Amino acid sequence: MTATLSPTQAPGSAATVDQVAGLAHEVDPAPHTRRRGEALVSAVHAATLAEIADHGLRGASMDGIAHRAGTGKASLYRRWPNVRALTLDVFLTTLEAAGAHQAPDRGSLRADYLGSLVDFHAAIQGPLGLVLRELISEAAHDPSLVAAFQERIGLRQQAQALAMFQRAMTRGEIPAQAIDPYVLDLPAAFILHRLLLTGEPAGIDECTHLFEAIVLPLVSLAR
Repeated sequence: MTATLSPTQAPGSAATVDQVAGLAHEVDPAPHTRRRGEALVSAVHAATLAEIADHGLRGASMDGIAHRAGTGKASLYRRWPNVRALTLDVFLTTLEAAGAHQAPDRGSLRADYLGSLVDFHAAIQGPLGLVLRELISEAAHDPSLVAAFQERIGLRQQAQALAMFQRAMTRGEIPAQAIDPYVLDLPAAFILHRLLLTGEPAGIDECTHLFEAIVLPLVSLAR
């Protein structure tokens, strides 16, 4: 049986993944209330998660989201042009608030690498994982989604991985070398691949095997 990864505590005062997921289950259609700023954004984000959980991305509507959030459609359209753009913002904002793109120094390459996978796994649990699967499906038909994923997820994940390997070189754990970009893509790509195939991100045993059997041998010999 594959072990389950433990979620990590999200830093800062921004809403955490668990808080947003909880709101998604609590949101019910409500009369319009006068919300502004962060209060409005939080309500809309929670309403979006609930709408997608009920109807999927293609079945979700700005009308439905506005009704759940207790606001008017005009308030949504002032910030987001359509449901796809709103859903992408919900996913990326929540992921960023969870600190999934940070790369803290945990003292060794193994701890850094597996810790980053644990953090990413924790960030895409529950409703956010469903949103991610929906967005990936839609990205096949929407080049703007692909570009946004690359800019706000792909490049940051690569930078995070590169920072881990550079620290390992400084510690003398691996030889100094230019890291192949495909190696940098492996952590997130592996978790997302398992998420798409099984509906669940990779477990700790699978991630450990990826690191020890594939990644470490690749970077242990300078090319």
